[in-house]
Amino acid sequence: MLGYRGEAQLDVRHDLAGIVAVRIDLPSTPLEIVGCDAAAPAACPEVLALAGRVHATGGTANEARTHAERLALVFESTGALLSLHADVPLSVRGLVELEIERIELPGDRDLDVRTDLGDVTVVGTRGAVAIDVEVGNVVVEDGDGGVAVRIGWGELDAQTPGDVDVVIETGDVAIVQTGDARDVHVISDAGDVTIELADDANLDLDIRAEGTIRVTTDTVVAIASRELVREVGEGSTHVVVRSGGNVTITRRPPP
Repeated sequence: MLGYRGEAQLDVRHDLAGIVAVRIDLPSTPLEIVGCDAAAPAACPEVLALAGRVHATGGTANEARTHAERLALVFESTGALLSLHADVPLSVRGLVELEIERIELPGDRDLDVRTDLGDVTVVGTRGAVAIDVEVGNVVVEDGDGGVAVRIGWGELDAQTPGDVDVVIETGDVAIVQTGDARDVHVISDAGDVTIELADDANLDLDIRAEGTIRVTTDTVVAIASRELVREVGEGSTHVVVRSGGNVTITRRPPP
C-alpha cells in the first residue's frame, strides 16, 4: 500500500553559451517559461534557470522521498541546440509526478516546448516558439520569430508580432497581432476562432467554418456561413482558417 507522499525540490541552472535553440520535452506538468531581456546581461545571464518539484508516493515516508529523488532532469547539447528531458526509471513510473513552477532563460533563444498534460505559458520570447500539448491551455505573449502550436484538447490565447500556425483538435483560438501584418493559419476542428489583425490593407482571406464567419475591418465587412474568400490590395497577408465553430476577424484599434 502506497500511503505516504514525498517530494524533491528542483533548482537547476544550465549554461546556454553558444545555444540558440532550446527544446523542452517533459512528461505531464504545467509550464511557465519566461524570457528575460538578453540585451541586459547583468539581469539576464546566459543560463536556463528552472524551479519546481517532484511529487511521489511510497510505502513509507522515506521510500516516497527516495522515489521523488530518482526522477532526473537531463540536458543534452547537439551543436547550438540544447534539449531538456526527464529520465524516469521504470521502477518509479506511475509513482512520481513532475511540477515545474518556472523556467527562465534569455528571450532571444528559439523554443520548442512539449508536454502531455498541463497548461503552458510562454512570455517574453523574441525568437520562434513551437508548442505541442496533448491536453492543456496555451498562452503565448511575444514570439517575434513566429508561433506554431498544436493542441489536442485545450485553448490558445496568443498575442504576438510573429506569424502564427495553429492546429487544435478541440478548443477555441484567440490571436492578437501586436506588430505588423503577418500570416495566420488556423485549424480548429471543434472550436471558435477569434483573430485581431494588425492591418487589413493587403489581405488574402480564405475562411471555412461550420458556424458563422464575421469579418469587420476597414476594408472588409462581411457575414457569411461556411465560406468566405476575399482578396484586398496586394493580398500579401494570408489569413487561412478552418474551424468547426464560429470565426470572428477584426482589426486592432490604432494606438
